[in-house]
Amino acid sequence: MNASARLHALIIGIGNPLRSDDGLGWAVAEQLSQDGDMGSAIHTVHQLTPELAQWIAAAELVVMIDASHEGEPGELHIRPVSLCAQPGAVGSHHTTPEELAALTAGLYGHCPPIAVVTMTGVDFSLGEQLSALVSQRLPLVSKAVRQLCTHGL
Repeated sequence: MNASARLHALIIGIGNPLRSDDGLGWAVAEQLSQDGDMGSAIHTVHQLTPELAQWIAAAELVVMIDASHEGEPGELHIRPVSLCAQPGAVGSHHTTPEELAALTAGLYGHCPPIAVVTMTGVDFSLGEQLSALVSQRLPLVSKAVRQLCTHGL
């Protein structure tokens, strides 16, 4: 993608759809892609990697969706990503949103606002189904992402 061609929003669903609630990001991305009117690029990844910097640089807003182990099951959290001053040593196996933001800024001279939307999962064992609680609360995550894409951070 050409970094000068701007996307309104980039939505990144993160996780492993074969680990029950860890597939939350993928499930929300699938739900949003069926809407058809989001006007956003929607991608799913198993983890954040440095290669995503090109896509991030081309967006006006980035929303990352992931399951969390922290908090009460079913809890929804939205946090803005702070751009750290210097990109650290970015690894190829696991990159944090902050490292990816710093890398994007370092490579492209800017980084759009990034929000991470998480929901605390219940079950991360092998399986292709979300837990009943996370599945029931999935529309709340989708709604939060839509609101971020419409109103920004």
